[in-house]
Amino acid sequence: MESESKVLVDRVAGNIHNGAWNIAPILEEVNTLSSSFSEVCWKWAPRSVNRAAHLAAKIGSRAVEPECWVERPPPSLVGVLGV
Repeated sequence: MESESKVLVDRVAGNIHNGAWNIAPILEEVNTLSSSFSEVCWKWAPRSVNRAAHLAAKIGSRAVEPECWVERPPPSLVGVLGV
């Protein structure tokens, strides 16, 4: 898994010294979902190298209903993906 949130990646890795208690609900959900897999590795990826994921999250947050982009990604995402 990759995230552009260094704080989240650090907390998932067990570094609780950064005091970001506002992400506790997200961490709880991450831990619950992670238990479904035999192994999960986390990596921090700065936003500058993770443009496609950032743009997809931005588009998804505005969506009214779930969409499947496998066959036909949004035009604004096609340029970033190089499809």
